[in-house]
Amino acid sequence: MTAASPEYNDEIEMEIIKYQDQYKVVVTICQEEPPYKDFIGVGTDKRSARRAARKALKGLYSEAYSEEKN
Repeated sequence: MTAASPEYNDEIEMEIIKYQDQYKVVVTICQEEPPYKDFIGVGTDKRSARRAARKALKGLYSEAYSEEKN
């Protein structure tokens, strides 16, 4: 799945992997403008792909965008 961050216009890619006992979500942000940094977040949850995605995105957003706000 690919989407765009509306506020920053960065490309966001999400991969959902379903294992027998858990969901694993890998999310990447590729910045479209300088400084062209890439960020990766990983989240897991035993029952829900949505919760795994939230875990992956929470850390990813703070890492990718907190530098810009400071």
